[in-house]
Amino acid sequence: MDLSRRTLLGTSAALFGSACTLTAPPIAPSLGALLPGAPLNISADRLMKITVCTRPFRPAGPRIEAQVFGDKTVIHNYGHGGSGWSLSWGCAEEAAQLARQTGAQDFAIIGAGVIGLTTALKLVESGASVTIYAKDLPAETRSARATGVWSPSSRIALHSAAPSGFGDTWESWARKSYAVHQQYIGGLGRPVEIQPFYPLRRPSAGPHIPETHDFMHLGGRIADMVPKSRPLDPSEHQFPVAAGRKTLDMVFNVATYTDRLLRDYFALGGRMVRRVFKDRTEALSLEQSVIVNCTGYGAKALWGADELVAVRGQINWMPPQLEARYGLFYGNVYVLSRSDGLVVQYAGPNEDYGFGIEDETPNLDEMQRAIDKVAPLFAGWG
Repeated sequence: MDLSRRTLLGTSAALFGSACTLTAPPIAPSLGALLPGAPLNISADRLMKITVCTRPFRPAGPRIEAQVFGDKTVIHNYGHGGSGWSLSWGCAEEAAQLARQTGAQDFAIIGAGVIGLTTALKLVESGASVTIYAKDLPAETRSARATGVWSPSSRIALHSAAPSGFGDTWESWARKSYAVHQQYIGGLGRPVEIQPFYPLRRPSAGPHIPETHDFMHLGGRIADMVPKSRPLDPSEHQFPVAAGRKTLDMVFNVATYTDRLLRDYFALGGRMVRRVFKDRTEALSLEQSVIVNCTGYGAKALWGADELVAVRGQINWMPPQLEARYGLFYGNVYVLSRSDGLVVQYAGPNEDYGFGIEDETPNLDEMQRAIDKVAPLFAGWG
């Protein structure tokens, strides 16, 4: 027998009894959640690891050019400073084009960091035979210790050393790279994401400390292609700061991104061999006639790139917080919630910080100072 809606309602009332009245609670007006959402859990007792990266700074900017050694041609692609991940695709395209112009179809890549992987991919995509030779496999490279944020102008060159027209060249690399990175947004494992980012200002920021090196700051040339920032109204956020802004940043989840690059490379027939080269002579003894040098700071020892300068950068890692995916900058400390960990990094008052320091020993005092700066931002959050 079919029961009508009226019959069902009558049955329900009889079951509860006529003397029982159900009254729904009033619906409170929505006030909206305060930004940025969940707090970040930052403390020294949550520390997973400390990694230190030596960025390969080249005063004239990245070197992408061919050099002939007898019957071998070497295509150099190194010296990207703090912009390796950001500029990787644009520089890889230029280096791969130089390699293909030799007419060869079998290429050796030395170096398995992001510059080596993207250059190898550009070559193998053209149908070439490609082998990566590397002392350090991708998870062991300095690229694996990167902050993982779009920073194409970070320690990229000096005004006094860069060649004429470098700004135009850099802009071309940046625009091409940004376009390719966007193709990975939404991919399996989220290799690239767009996240909220909050630059915050302390009540008393202290005096400005000028840089002693004439670093090129070129970000203004590509301001049209990145999201704009806006000031934060005090009523919409929970940060105990004098002022703040909100923008959106491109974030590289380095572990996932590296895995994706490797999968694509191997799927197209690429090969990888762990090999240590004692010197340039051993590197030039490879069977391939065209060798692409993507060794980063390693080019200083292997290829005699004495112009390279180390720029030390330390990252303090805490467990991932998938419920709190955003970043901030406060008191010269950079914080980024990535899928592979929570990054806390003291960036220094300007780009002089870490310049000329090769030591990759973790600094516990630096770690504690960075945590002490940003942990109070989240004290007392509800």
